[in-house]
Order: sequence, then C-alpha cells, then structure tokens
Amino acid sequence: MGPDGADAFVVHVENDKKSGTFPDPARGTVRLQIWAQDWVERRAIRDTTRRNCEGFIRNHLVPRLGHRTLASLARRDFEQFAKGLHGSGGDLAASTVNDRMLVVAAMLEAAVVDKRIPDNPARGVRISRASPVAADEDEIPTPTEVDLIAAHISPQYRLAVYL
Repeated sequence: MGPDGADAFVVHVENDKKSGTFPDPARGTVRLQIWAQDWVERRAIRDTTRRNCEGFIRNHLVPRLGHRTLASLARRDFEQFAKGLHGSGGDLAASTVNDRMLVVAAMLEAAVVDKRIPDNPARGVRISRASPVAADEDEIPTPTEVDLIAAHISPQYRLAVYL
C-alpha cells in the first residue's frame, strides 16, 4: 500500500471510529469461554435448550477454543473445530456438528453486533455429510419379492409397498 493507500486507510478507520462501525480492539480481548457463558445466560430459551448449550460449551467449545480471545479467532479455527468434533475420533454426527456450529455462529454474530469483532469467523462453517451410498442391485427386491411383501403386510400399507 503506497502513501495514498495508507492515508486512505487511516481516513477510512477514523471515519469508522467516528460513525461507531469500527470495533474497538480492546473489546475483542474477552475470552471465548466468558463470552459463550454470558451469551447463553442472556438467551431467552427453554431449560432443556440451555442445558444442551451449556453442555456443548463445557464439553467441546471451552476445552478446544475457550482460552482464546474473540479477536484472535479465525475461520480456520472453527473449520478445524468442526472437523475435530466429527472426524478422527469425534463423537458427534455430522448433523449434530452442523447444528452446534449454528449456535457458535449465532454466539459470534452477537459479538459482531456488540462491536467486539469486525466479522464472524464461524459464519457458514459446516461439515459435509457422508455421501449417499449407491443402492446395491442385489439388495433391491425383485417384482416377485415385492408382491410377496405386499401379500403379507397390513392392507392399509400395501400401496406403499408398491410405491
């Protein structure tokens, strides 16, 4: 960035500060653990939802990223976090990981709105579900087998068998 670019950047930052759109770097120094706990406490949610969130935060989020400050977190951190929850010994299903990442993204979106961080590093982080397995031709019932199944099922379900 040349002198003109540097000067333009300084002017841009100063204008953002005056308009209140530039996050104060000091506000991003809160640790994720503290922010997450505070965020859950402020939510108007059912007790079971609160317990689920608190359990996820305590068992997964805090051990891996809780010591980090909001400002120090990057998208890569959350991509690795999501991958670790599911793959290589992770105990959560892909759909569960994706649901939990929506919670993390909402938590960090609140930090953006509160002007603690300029953008949300967890927004849109997901893991792919396992690709569907092709049908095994040997496992597909023959027309004769379908007729046999239909003959032995309750009459109200017979049409479903043929469909």
